[in-house]
Amino acid sequence: MFTLKGRTMIITGGAGNNGLAIIRMALEAGMNVAFLSGWHKKAQDAIAKLDPKYKDHVVGYAQNPQGKFGPKNLVDAPELYDENTTQEDVLRWIYEQFGSIDVVVNGSGGHVRKNFDETDMEFWEHSMEILRAAFFNTKLAMPYLMKSKCPRVINLTTCDGRAGGYCFNPSFAAARGGIVALTREMAKELGPRGITVNNVMIGHIEGDVPAEDTLPDWEKKSLLERTPLGRLGVPEDVAGAVCFLASEEAGFINGATLDVNGGLITC
Repeated sequence: MFTLKGRTMIITGGAGNNGLAIIRMALEAGMNVAFLSGWHKKAQDAIAKLDPKYKDHVVGYAQNPQGKFGPKNLVDAPELYDENTTQEDVLRWIYEQFGSIDVVVNGSGGHVRKNFDETDMEFWEHSMEILRAAFFNTKLAMPYLMKSKCPRVINLTTCDGRAGGYCFNPSFAAARGGIVALTREMAKELGPRGITVNNVMIGHIEGDVPAEDTLPDWEKKSLLERTPLGRLGVPEDVAGAVCFLASEEAGFINGATLDVNGGLITC
């Protein structure tokens, strides 16, 4: 078992099955988890899917109560947020409740896809928001990470960022490739401060895509034929990789990209 007990993870993008698998595995290992979502209700709906026995070890908040990601935040939980509430306040609440913030998992993504001809400026900027979020989520958490004995930053991206996707989507691929470059840059700059920054690059994970992204049988067959392990991924595969990188045992891994794709190097 990895050394995780008693430490606190904050995770964005945890409402999907990959995120929930990470949260469940972290809780089972004895971690505290704070799930940050675009709006408060989405975070609470995700927490409702977890075993109630972890109720004292998991919280969910709107990631940025003043941001455009969550225009419904103040309506969802007016007893928590007001017009002056900031993401810094949310992080402070987490720290006060659990006593530390040790691991930042930047897992926000999205599955909307548009090809070259369909992509306009608005959609391009929307795709790039995951880069902005990964950077500023980490930056805002820095005061707490610097207090941790084993601080970790883990960025999630997809194989699209290496070789393009199985569906044409230039902004999607560019943003996910940017996550890889951002990981390496932050690893160089934050490593001397004792903070490791790594990247988990996932392949196609069954059960973590919306219905419109479900692979047709012929494409699933093609992927299986090119995957040495002979199966597609499941959310628990992603969770295992994240929890390993979050552990104290991964203390000398920095700036790495861990492929979770069964050996399928290109998508």
